[in-house]
Amino acid sequence: MVEPDIRHIVVAGAGLMGAIIAQSFPQYDVHTTIYSNCEDDFERARQIVANCHIALIENGAMTREESEKIQNALVYTVDTECFRDAQLVIEAIPESIDIKKAFYEMICAIVPDDCIIASNTSAISINELAKYVTYPERFCGTHYLNPAHIIPLVEITCGEQTAQHTVDKLHQVFTDMGKKPVMLKKDVKGFLSNRLQFALLREATYLVESGVATPEDIDTVLKYGNGLRYTCSRPFKIVDFGGMDVFNSVAKYLYPDLSDEKVCNNLLQEMVDADKHGISNGKGFYSYTSESAIEEEKERDFKMIKILHS
Repeated sequence: MVEPDIRHIVVAGAGLMGAIIAQSFPQYDVHTTIYSNCEDDFERARQIVANCHIALIENGAMTREESEKIQNALVYTVDTECFRDAQLVIEAIPESIDIKKAFYEMICAIVPDDCIIASNTSAISINELAKYVTYPERFCGTHYLNPAHIIPLVEITCGEQTAQHTVDKLHQVFTDMGKKPVMLKKDVKGFLSNRLQFALLREATYLVESGVATPEDIDTVLKYGNGLRYTCSRPFKIVDFGGMDVFNSVAKYLYPDLSDEKVCNNLLQEMVDADKHGISNGKGFYSYTSESAIEEEKERDFKMIKILHS
């Protein structure tokens, strides 16, 4: 059971993130609707939900009966009347301000005045989006990470006008679901996870461009070194364990030599220009067949589930 005031949720967007976010609520007795303006989106959304349950079932994190109950409970609709009695709307539609603006203006004429509205945007400013929301004190960001059915983190981002009771209520909802919500006290580009991810990626690609190491060797350093330490300890704990004075000295020595590229990631741009898009077209830093892509994603999910349940 989640926070008692939230009994009806509408997830807007039937793509990958929308479908995965929506499927997490029915098991907590929350009436959950997936809204899209295109009925053709629902067949793929149903398949996404079924597929993400496969790894959970195979690893004992969900039973087949629980999966069937969740899938049967989800409501799919193109009817905007679904917003009429919504207590929480999570928007997971395309990353376009114009599209989101039109959506917010549409639902704000329908939803109750106290309905919380949240965006799953991973890039657009919450303050910018809040301009298009009536009663912006009820608006904030709720950023999930893919694969959202396994990763427990949810970043709750406050805008300048977000009310404390809005984020408190969402924090309780996600905590009740076993998620690990974190609060961003103010809007910042990329939120926490993407800022940390891209700071690391900037240095990693710089080292490849500089001929210091291959992508494979850098991946190995993260998998068997830093990444393992972060999983089992965490960055600030590592500093405590290693010594504040030691890390302070190394920072002064190392910072002037780190990449501070401000325009773009040159290596990523070269890859895109060479039509290397990653797993989606089988060409990236590694090569993939359709079969190996599926197997690697399953292996990733399996490892994540094992770590979280260890």
